Amino acid sequence: MNKPDFSKFYRYDEMVKLLRSFESEFPELAELEVIGRSYEDREIWALTVTSKSTGRSLDKPGFYVDAAIHGSEVTGTTVALYFAWLLLSQHGVDSVLTDLVDSVSFYIIPMVSPDGVVQELSTPDWVRSGTRMYPYEEPRDGLYREDIDGDGQIVSMRIEDPSGGWKTSERDARLLVPRRFHETRGPFYRVYPEGTVRNFDGVEVTEAPARHGLDFNRNYPANWQSEVTQPGAGEYPLSESETRAVAEFFTRHANICGVHALHTGMESIIRPPETLTDSEMNAADLRRVCEIGQFGAEATGYVLFSCRQFNDEMSVAHGDLHTWAYEQLGLIVFVDELWDVRSRGSVSCLELARMQREGDLDGLEVAEVTALRWNDDELSGSGFVDWRPFEHPQLGPVEIGGWKKEVLHNAPLHSLAGIAQNLTRFLIAHAQASPQLHGEICEAERIAENTYRLAVAVRNTGYLPTNVTERALEMEQAPPVHARIEVGISDEVLAGNATEILGHLSGYGGQRKVEWIIRFGAEPSATVTIAGTRAGVVRLEWAKNG
Repeated sequence: MNKPDFSKFYRYDEMVKLLRSFESEFPELAELEVIGRSYEDREIWALTVTSKSTGRSLDKPGFYVDAAIHGSEVTGTTVALYFAWLLLSQHGVDSVLTDLVDSVSFYIIPMVSPDGVVQELSTPDWVRSGTRMYPYEEPRDGLYREDIDGDGQIVSMRIEDPSGGWKTSERDARLLVPRRFHETRGPFYRVYPEGTVRNFDGVEVTEAPARHGLDFNRNYPANWQSEVTQPGAGEYPLSESETRAVAEFFTRHANICGVHALHTGMESIIRPPETLTDSEMNAADLRRVCEIGQFGAEATGYVLFSCRQFNDEMSVAHGDLHTWAYEQLGLIVFVDELWDVRSRGSVSCLELARMQREGDLDGLEVAEVTALRWNDDELSGSGFVDWRPFEHPQLGPVEIGGWKKEVLHNAPLHSLAGIAQNLTRFLIAHAQASPQLHGEICEAERIAENTYRLAVAVRNTGYLPTNVTERALEMEQAPPVHARIEVGISDEVLAGNATEILGHLSGYGGQRKVEWIIRFGAEPSATVTIAGTRAGVVRLEWAKNG
């Protein structure tokens, strides 16, 4: 098939059409399924990519990628679709990708929150995740975001006020910066989101609770906290059909060993742990996630840090997918944050967070001015609405302007292809680290008439151990590797159990030897199946003259 357009944000119907074309164009590699339905009854689609000729999906290590759990972060959907297309189109062309698609099962969910994406791409409004009214079913008093001037954008409003807490920057008049404690010479402003006030009393303007305040990435079981502590959490873990669909998918695919969740917001790669410090995390797990994550940082140019560091230095998050995936399931997981307009001046999100903590207003101002200059140079100024007067029906004379939501939350269209290519390098490298079982019959010795000793060498040729993490062992989420021998009805296994438990094999060369003695009542032959839930299944056939 022709290469799809990856310089666009895919609407829901367009995404479904593209996924179906993947399945029809690559029937031996691609399989679609609906894993659940959204609040507004849209189907949530998952694409499995693996070579059907080399075995069942569940008989191979699994590698999971999802995007748009936050409906406003549509950059991730384009990147996920690009990743799927690359795997499919390069099978049989590129040797590395051919080997990967033959030996690993890729599970790709490009749009966890289809309702949120539909709202994001078809209305001026902003939504975090889903569209169910939450935390309140009825509107409350206060200011609601609204496109009051009819330009198709919801930006900001500023009102000149001697007691206001904002002023224009001397570096760029478009930028509003906090008023310093000793400043008395204005003009000064009050600043609000563009919108109208429900039940306005003529004086007080406070923001109303969000109409759609759910955050699906706060609705997972690990470290979940209620709305009082964690806004957007939902009434209970997995209360939302979208998050339940994802959790049930993981349950049905115990072979998953690598996880990536695609977001926007910080240009970073966030690794485990979250509720633990690095020193409390298992040392072997920490070494592995840091080694894999560092490759991702080099491939993308993003900064690598832990979920715990995010909580300590930026914003505390409870009930997220990545904490559940590592701390309860024992998977290696990364959150890939693909875009941040504030980073246009090569200031990392860690540095910006430090400026916020330390009150470095000058540093923050320079970063914001640099972002505006980038907007002028790269987007010809189209990402920012210049301030203009407007007669507000409730507040009187105001000015409306500010950053457009598409630039705040998503990469410019011309940047999408480069982001997708860089991130895909990381995804491929992580998938290559998957555990991989291999086996061979290394000895077949006749020790008596119709009696043979069969020995099988079992190896893990992957970087990761067959349990993937030590955390998985602690949480009893990684059944041990086993080898099972099957013989004919007239045959008898004299020594060795029909199923031998081998335990787990370390990465890069971990090996075990297993053997049986069998007395055959007919022509000698046997089948040996070696299986590891997260490392694949190997089947060996042996016959006397084979």
